[in-house]
Amino acid sequence: MSLYIRIVVGLLCMAMGHLVYAKWDEERDVTTNGKEEFIYYYKTNEQGHKLVLDKYIKRLIFIQKDRLLKRTINQIKIDGVDLEVMSDTFSHYPEQTAITFENKDEVLKKLFLAKKVEVYVRYGREPGVSIFQIK
Repeated sequence: MSLYIRIVVGLLCMAMGHLVYAKWDEERDVTTNGKEEFIYYYKTNEQGHKLVLDKYIKRLIFIQKDRLLKRTINQIKIDGVDLEVMSDTFSHYPEQTAITFENKDEVLKKLFLAKKVEVYVRYGREPGVSIFQIK
């Protein structure tokens, strides 16, 4: 009987682990040599902006296809809590901006459990905010 209970508990834990990631949409990418498959988690908001959670390099990637202007991101909010970040635009993909932070493992855990992520974007002197609801 106890073996049966352990199996059921183990299956429930595995299912609950998938529920955490289920809040983010999933995208698969295969390397150019076709040997490795990477899984990225992302959310798209009402404005058409995309926020990609790159667990391999431990960063976020903000994508805004409708604006190719140079942008900087110095702050995000995870469930209302401010977090200072650094950003760098990809030279070959100007619509994409990498968002990096200190305490990468801790921040990634918070992002996987987040219900709302706010990205504060600055285009030159023009401020903006992009909000992602994660359900």
